[in-house]
Amino acid sequence: MHCRAVVLAVSLLLTSLSCGSSSAGQAFDWDAWRHLPVRNGGRNKPFDTLAQETFRMLASRTRITDPQSGQRMDAHAAYLAMMFDWQGWEVAQESVGQQHPGAVYFRIHQPDRWDHLPLLHVDFPELRRALDLAAGRTHVGPLELSQAMIRLPGAGERRPFLLWTDSLRSGQDQARTQLERESLQLADRFFSYQAHRMGRRLEILPVRGSEPQWISLSDLLHSPWDDDSDATGRIREAGRQFLAARAAYKEGSADEFRLASAAFLATIAQLGSESAAYPGSSRIRLEVAYNRTVPFRFAWVFSMLAGSVLLLRLRTDWKSLYAVAWIAFAASLAAMLIGFSMRVAISGRAPIANMYESVIYVALGVAILGMIWELRHRTQYALFAASAVATVALVLADISPVALDPGLHPLQPVLRSNFWLVSHVMPITLSYSAFALAMGGGHVALSFHLAGSRNSEIIDRVTDFIYRAIQVGVLLLAAGTALGGIWADYAWGRFWSWDPKEVWALITLLGYLAVLHARHAGWIRQFGLAALSVICFSLVVMAWYGVNFVLGAGLHSYGFGDGGRGYVLAALATQLLFVTAAAWVHARRLRTERQERMAVRRRNAAMKM
Repeated sequence: MHCRAVVLAVSLLLTSLSCGSSSAGQAFDWDAWRHLPVRNGGRNKPFDTLAQETFRMLASRTRITDPQSGQRMDAHAAYLAMMFDWQGWEVAQESVGQQHPGAVYFRIHQPDRWDHLPLLHVDFPELRRALDLAAGRTHVGPLELSQAMIRLPGAGERRPFLLWTDSLRSGQDQARTQLERESLQLADRFFSYQAHRMGRRLEILPVRGSEPQWISLSDLLHSPWDDDSDATGRIREAGRQFLAARAAYKEGSADEFRLASAAFLATIAQLGSESAAYPGSSRIRLEVAYNRTVPFRFAWVFSMLAGSVLLLRLRTDWKSLYAVAWIAFAASLAAMLIGFSMRVAISGRAPIANMYESVIYVALGVAILGMIWELRHRTQYALFAASAVATVALVLADISPVALDPGLHPLQPVLRSNFWLVSHVMPITLSYSAFALAMGGGHVALSFHLAGSRNSEIIDRVTDFIYRAIQVGVLLLAAGTALGGIWADYAWGRFWSWDPKEVWALITLLGYLAVLHARHAGWIRQFGLAALSVICFSLVVMAWYGVNFVLGAGLHSYGFGDGGRGYVLAALATQLLFVTAAAWVHARRLRTERQERMAVRRRNAAMKM
């Protein structure tokens, strides 16, 4: 409790500095709704989180432009505006019922500004072409999609998109093409949009006597409550208060909206507190603070600052810049630690259960390992490499909400063991940090070779840093793989099953062991170690990203995802080009040095004659 209180206090302090506050020009005070506890995705969370996750799923962004006023709205404000603008709140229950949203939405609702807004993200290029979207368009409006025709590949015919996807649902998952899978996901986003606007996904109140069951806002408004089901009348009163808030919103009365919202939220809180299933206010406030502070964004800003200052220090004689870089780096590390502490306090588990968390955990590991090496050897290059690699990882996590979902989701049953999650996953992920740090050092060393530098002392120190980082990575990966086998025997009944994840972990381990052996045996020298530290990181990428996001097969299905393949391939190709360019320059320098030595020998021989 003391730890959570400290984290909450620090996070509230950061909130005052955060850029995540509501837009200044908003007429209505939406912020009171942020802390409304809701049930969604198998866990209790604040409404603020639900709104962000909803727009991340629908539009791949968490800030929406109001199509009427042109203002940028935070997710919770846009969610409420879309919900209040839906025209079915005062429709009789028999007209709404429990029908599928697609069957009732446009029957009782006339298309409005939100239905026309290009909101639904269409990520797959082939699907955009099949829907005849203009070049460069990545979003489609809900109304437009409801009327869209899709051009089926190979058939030459056009069919209504929603009817076609409905027919796909009866088929087998294994037989679907990527176009079909992406189309089904787009259709799901469309129906989710409708369900959220209708209040069906906003579960706000636990049902007494049935702890896992919560009623949605739609149920609260449209269910036939009576004196038996609502003995105190407070549920019906909450419904009237919500309609009063909606009326104030439609009339543009900000003061009346604020009062009606406060009354509604107070009634819901009073009703919810009667159930043991209702979450405590401290955890809800903590999660809202986490959403608003965005600690990992602060982390990459400070990490980038540290790297930039160090780069300037390496090119000048300003010794004071080294202290400035350390301060920025320490601030980045502190922001990461605060972010992880908040995620642990909110979720109650180790923060390494999905791809997003593994990426930011790698950044944390890189920062800690780089800091330790820098404190011991004061090379400046270790701190620079750690800053650069951590920045890249944190920026990727921050700007890729589709591929790297930052949401705090419940663990799948196979992962619900904090002991094995910590003892197996954390060492393997930390080994990725060590290999990433070695890769960063490899880039530093290759930059010296590319520049034709002959500063052998610095290159020696960077080479030793790379070698030690790879050693640490190999040790951690070997330990994590062995512990994973023990967990597999405990969970699945067999130590090793040649699962793609296991195979690529083994390939990565053997690859880096080969690099260490080659260096120890003298088969590779400074340049070879630097080049291989960069090239071999592609093995980590395959074991870490490729198995989950490209192969998508095996027993580790809980880690599967999609997206980002083109960017990853482009990054790997760029790495290879960089190594190739450095190798070409290095080879030219060696050839030049060899020619110079031969010329010296010939001159010496001529002088002796």
